[in-house]
Order: sequence, then structure tokens, then C-alpha cells
Amino acid sequence: MAAPRVTVVVVNWNGREFLSACLRSVAAAAAAGETTLRTILIDNGSSDGSQAFVQREFPDVGFVQHERNDYTAANNLGVARAEGDYALLLNTDAVLRPGCLRALVAALDADPRAAAAAPKIVFPDGRICTTGIEQRADLYWVDRDQGKADPGTAGPAQRVFGVSGCCALFRTAAWRAVGGQDEDFHMYYEDVELALRLGAAGWHALYVPAGVCEHIGHGSIAKAPTWKDELGERNRLLVLARHFGDRFAAELVRSPWFQSARPEQVRELLPKLAARRGQGSGEALLLDLLLALRDQVRDYAGEIGAQWGEHRNLPKILGEREQWIALLLEEVARLRLWRLPGKRLKPAEKAFLERVRGRGPRS
Repeated sequence: MAAPRVTVVVVNWNGREFLSACLRSVAAAAAAGETTLRTILIDNGSSDGSQAFVQREFPDVGFVQHERNDYTAANNLGVARAEGDYALLLNTDAVLRPGCLRALVAALDADPRAAAAAPKIVFPDGRICTTGIEQRADLYWVDRDQGKADPGTAGPAQRVFGVSGCCALFRTAAWRAVGGQDEDFHMYYEDVELALRLGAAGWHALYVPAGVCEHIGHGSIAKAPTWKDELGERNRLLVLARHFGDRFAAELVRSPWFQSARPEQVRELLPKLAARRGQGSGEALLLDLLLALRDQVRDYAGEIGAQWGEHRNLPKILGEREQWIALLLEEVARLRLWRLPGKRLKPAEKAFLERVRGRGPRS
């Protein structure tokens, strides 16, 4: 029996309520002759009966029990076991519409330097979820066209910065050539970092509007104790450390994750950041951070280019700095960082804010 052209990799963590629709859409694509395929489900230690459900209802699906709940590690495990030219990463809460897989395979067949292709991904209400990833000038990465109405047009494949791992067909040779996804990410921004490495190796990605996939969104993360925003910002720092060294330190000291993370979280992340910066033990990284912090403080206090002893209006500068800190505290109180209801100001912070706002700036 000939090897399939596509291996579908579905990573599951307590997603039983989504699995039937997801796996049936894959089976329908195979039955329609869109391509030859086999499906592997990597289970990350589910406790909702997913294992028994899949083995009972989808006996043809290869079932692999993963030892830990790590989305990127599970993806790597799935692609390592993939047969054929291509591997389709598909979230449990995603459903392939008819013709989607055929369009993705045709796009990669027609473009030998394309490492990945993704369809038009839409929410159940018809709005666009993503048409690929784009990079902003402030070094944040976002889903193109998210929230917009679907114009309903198809058109030819387009080059994009990268593709969302929600539903993406990868050329297995390209994935393996760059080492797959970075397993320190767990999930979020792993697709951005992979796109950067693929691009550096001479590959590119495609958005294929002729294919459509429906995605509910946040099917697993909604059940986890970690918010998407918190994990995403933490992982963005790993991306910056490896790929944007000239802006890394300044971005780190202004990062909301770095400013709010618990000390043990920072201690855990610093060696990973240093390794991606190529800075060994991390002493050079700490020096970079110290200098960046110094520059940020000087910038906000109006001290750029100043030399020690030149300021005759130091009390006024200190007052301005306190006003800036008070403004930040007000924003923290308003946003309740990471949207956690219990993330309120500490008593000392509240007292500082009351003191500064009650007194006004020094003159």
C-alpha cells in the first residue's frame, strides 16, 4: 500500500466535544478524494474521556499518548511520525470545509519553495479568523483581517509572513530541515518563530483563499489556568531574543509580562532568553537589560544625553517621574493586568498613587 501524501496531526487536550466534527471533516476530505491521507491524534493527557471516544468512534485514527501537556512538543512528535510529502496541523476545534485540503495540496505542489500553506480560516459566524500572520512595526504579530466580514472571494495563493497553526499544511522536508517548533513555547507565537526560521532558510508561506476552514477558537486554552495574552507576551520575548537582538533589551524592559511576572517566572525565563541571544551564562544579557533599563528611565525622565551633576532642576525631574509612575499605576488598576479580577494594586502602590495624585507635581 502506497504511503499517503498527507498526514493530519491533531493535538488534543480535553477537547472531546470538538473531536467528532473535526475528525469527520478530515474523513470526508479523504472520502471525496481530495488527497490520500492518514490521521494521527496526539493526546496531551486528557481527563475528559477523549482517549476512549477516539478509539471507539474513529478506530482508523492513529492514537498516540503524549507524556506531557505541551502543544509544540506534540506537534513535533506528530510531524516526526508523518508519512508523505505534507503534514496538516489541525486544531481540535477546527473543521475542514469541502475542497480545503485539495486547495492546500495544490498550492504547495505548484510552489516548491513554499514551506506552508493555510486556508481562509473563519469563525462559525462567518467573520474571518485569519488569512495569515503579519508583522507590525512594533514587533507584535497579528492575524490578518481578523474580525472582518468574509468577502466570499477566492483568488490565487498569496505570499504571507507566516500561517496560523490552527490549520496549516507544512512541507515535511522544510519543517524537519529547520527543526520544527520551539518546544519552550508550549503554545502561542510558536508559529511566528517557526515562520522566522523558515524565512531565514529561504522558504516562504502561502495564504490559499480557495480553501476554507471553520475555527471556533480558544477551545483548549479556555480550560487552562494560563491566559493566552500572558503566555503570548512571554513567548514574544523568546522570539525577540533570537531574531531581533538589536531591539530585544528595550522591548523586554517595557514588556507587560516582564514588569508583572513573578520572580520565579523571570528566573525560569532568563536562561532561555540568554541561550537564544547566544550569551552563555546570561551575564551579558543581564548587562544589556541593566543598560536598557537605565536608558528607559532616562528617556521617561527627560535625561537623554545628560551627564552626572548637570541637573539644577532635579526635584522637578523627580516629580515628573512620580507622575509618570502614577499614570502607569492607574492603567494597571483600570486594565487589571491580564484581565484577572484579583490583579489589583498592592497597598503600597495604592498609597503611592493617592499621595502623588493628592499632591500634584513638584515645582
